[in-house]
Amino acid sequence: MRRAIKKSQQREIHEIVGVYALFGSAWIYLSGYALIWLVTDRHIADKIEVYKGLLFILVTSFLLYQLIGRFTGRLAESMTQLEQSEARFQAIYHNVNDALFIHDAATGALVDVNRTMCDMFGYTQEEAINITLQQLSLGESPYSEEEAQRLLKLAAQGTAQTFEWRSRKKDGSLFWSEVSLRRAEIGGIDRIIVLVRDITARKEIEEALRQNEETLKVLMEEMPAGVAWANEAGVIEYVNGYVSDWLGFVSADRPTLEELMQRALPDPSYRDEILGSWRAGIGETLESGVIAPIEAKITCIDGTLRHVILNTRLVYHRILFTFTDITKWEAMQSEILKAQKLESLGVLAGGIAHDFNNILTGILGNLSFAELMLEGNHPALAPVKNAEKASQRAAELAHQLLTFSKGGQPIKKVVSVAKLVQESLSLALHGTKVQTKVDLPADLHAIEADEGQINQALSNVIINACQAMPGGGVLSVQAENIPLPEENPMMLPAGEYVKVSFTDEGCGIPYQEQKQIFDPYYSTKPGGSGLGLASVHSIVSRHGGKVEVDSAPGEGTTLTFYLPSAGEAAPEQEAQAEPASPRGGSGGSVLVMDDEEPIRTLAQEMLQYLGYRVTTCGTGEEAVRLYREAFEGGEVFAAAIMDLTIPAGMGGKEAAQRILELDPKAKLIVSSGYSNDPVMASYTEYGFCAAVVKPYRCSDLQQTLEKVACRR
Repeated sequence: MRRAIKKSQQREIHEIVGVYALFGSAWIYLSGYALIWLVTDRHIADKIEVYKGLLFILVTSFLLYQLIGRFTGRLAESMTQLEQSEARFQAIYHNVNDALFIHDAATGALVDVNRTMCDMFGYTQEEAINITLQQLSLGESPYSEEEAQRLLKLAAQGTAQTFEWRSRKKDGSLFWSEVSLRRAEIGGIDRIIVLVRDITARKEIEEALRQNEETLKVLMEEMPAGVAWANEAGVIEYVNGYVSDWLGFVSADRPTLEELMQRALPDPSYRDEILGSWRAGIGETLESGVIAPIEAKITCIDGTLRHVILNTRLVYHRILFTFTDITKWEAMQSEILKAQKLESLGVLAGGIAHDFNNILTGILGNLSFAELMLEGNHPALAPVKNAEKASQRAAELAHQLLTFSKGGQPIKKVVSVAKLVQESLSLALHGTKVQTKVDLPADLHAIEADEGQINQALSNVIINACQAMPGGGVLSVQAENIPLPEENPMMLPAGEYVKVSFTDEGCGIPYQEQKQIFDPYYSTKPGGSGLGLASVHSIVSRHGGKVEVDSAPGEGTTLTFYLPSAGEAAPEQEAQAEPASPRGGSGGSVLVMDDEEPIRTLAQEMLQYLGYRVTTCGTGEEAVRLYREAFEGGEVFAAAIMDLTIPAGMGGKEAAQRILELDPKAKLIVSSGYSNDPVMASYTEYGFCAAVVKPYRCSDLQQTLEKVACRR
């Protein structure tokens, strides 16, 4: 402004001098020639010359007065404008929200600051002029005086700078600022104008936003669901860990929505069906912003299928997808339904097992007893043996029923998986056309299991495989030690497991039927009970494991066990009882306690046939009384066979305790049709020497009595 005024003043002066010179020259020239031309008398001419000079002075004085008056008026107006401009500049300079520093471009020295700088940093005007950049900065890299000087030099070279800075106030407190450096000419001198803006509030907002974004990201990463969002162009901008694990995409890949759907739904017809349902809800989305949930089965990158519910929402010009995995929920629902069926079956099994086995004891025992009395060529021997086999099958069916009852919890001990598999194969494949291909590694771990129940489960699987190959074939058996992580398809606890697979060459099982093969009473074979694989599922589940089926029509079937490993501990070995023949003579005195009169009679006849003297009773109280009388009379029973359950009185467990109090050396044998009762599996813990399971045969009684060495 001052420079403009100065130029205007110079121009006015030049105009005044120019007008005066032009007018004076014109006056002198024109008046002189006019006087010469009009007046010839020299004396008159001299007088006119005098008056002409006076007139020239008057005219030029008036002219100068007008010109100088106009000049001073314009000068005054310019000064007023200058003062107003200066006032406006000072008002703006000192009242802007940003601190202003003016540095000399050549030396970098601070020339001036505005009042906002003083207010912002806490210095007076005089203090601010003498302050150093070190005092105004954090003082540490990258906010040091050296860095500030470097940036000033760049600005002095004509390169504008804008950056964030950690500034320091007079009281030592720090704040975030945004600094702009720009070279400018002020008063003909190169200066650097520094503008400092306090951005503490903005940084706090940015930090809050960053924390919110981090929180949102953590929430989306930790959500038990897949999350993805796409922009308006259909490009996926974000996927969380679940989607990455399922489909192999990461956010940086930026796949299109079409690519995502092609990966998740590789079957074109199924994809069209799902996308058709999804597009059908687009119209509703325009009103509500939400598309109705859609159920779909997506194919993961590892080939597994996941049943998901797809929720879609429009949020701030983005499409948000949420994939809720209900695969485990469906499996759990299936397991719950299966458990309910098994529970109802267990109630039935527990209710009838004892009575059923008591009835079978009478049938099977008498048949085996009759078989002993018949000569080898007797015509009735074959029917008796056939009836005995049928009774044995009925006993096995009762045992399978017991597997489902609440009392059928496994009584576990460490056993060798390889031994159990070999035994089951040997027994179940006897007399069949099926060949085996067995791979049981030497370092295969043992398991903690109920040996009888696991044998039953293995045998049922092998029998099913044989029935699937009526014309013969190869049954492949493979076992291995396998660690399972926290997340596994079987939904088992993490840890070491033994995996045993049985693969047949049969006709396979349709996919829809695979969901039902473990259901009680479900069977695809004419006349099948539908309890074989159901008992397998029940047994394996009670051992903390899982059984899986993998099959397809025409491709055979693979049934796989997963059982918790017991490590490399050596399995417990049990001595095998050697079969014995019925014999005559005196084998000692035996007490038989059973609430069923036919069973007492049968046991008495079989034991007498084996050469024992027999005393029978129907309750635990009678058994204790009879044992006491014999003990006090010096004729101790060589053994006592005691029924575990007496509905109307003292059972074998309580009676045994009373007898052992009387005679700690008593040879007590527990008997029950409830073979899975803990007392039957761990009889020694209750004071018994052995256990005989109903229904039993004459040979079973003989082997049991000889096992406990009952003669005293």
